[in-house]
Amino acid sequence: MSLGQVVALLADVHGEHEVLRRALELCRSEGVETIALLGDLFDRVDQADRCALLLADWPVIGVYGNHERATMLATLATEACRSLLRDETVKLLASLRDRLVIEDACLIHEATGADWMHDIPLSRMAGRTESVPSNGHPRVTFAGHTHYRQARDDRGPLDLSRGLLWLDPRRRYLINPGALVAGQFAVWHRERRVVVFREVGSARGIGVL
Repeated sequence: MSLGQVVALLADVHGEHEVLRRALELCRSEGVETIALLGDLFDRVDQADRCALLLADWPVIGVYGNHERATMLATLATEACRSLLRDETVKLLASLRDRLVIEDACLIHEATGADWMHDIPLSRMAGRTESVPSNGHPRVTFAGHTHYRQARDDRGPLDLSRGLLWLDPRRRYLINPGALVAGQFAVWHRERRVVVFREVGSARGIGVL
């Protein structure tokens, strides 16, 4: 399993396949190599195949959200329910994890402080500029769930008003790309160490968490 050098971070699609299609078109134009799903790809079983078909030509990695986890537990409980989904959709869903760590990145749907603030000395939290030791933990954590685009490093919240974030290799980050249901996602150019925040038209407003 590999991240690739250009990774699209998609969170909280909530079954809006038309917004997903437009986001993937932008991903093609930007040379994205890997799609990273941050949970809540869909809300209902009838939305799953359409979303999975759009992702069929992409290398996809990612995690479950609370919506599809609850839906799939109910749907896959019986053989009759499994027949509602295409085999490709089941395969995609089976590849998702609760939490995924690859190389220097962690993907998770709902992040807590414990997911990224690993024993950082209080002196560094107070604003000093020394490097944060990795201690074997990922330097960048990407999460969804809140539907709120935001980022912070080990020193505090970061300004995203310019639409991009340069990643300092000495710091550790927690980043939410925003909800795709509201037209927000991000593209991580790993070699350039920059996350670019993108917008596409949304079909409806921000959905339920």
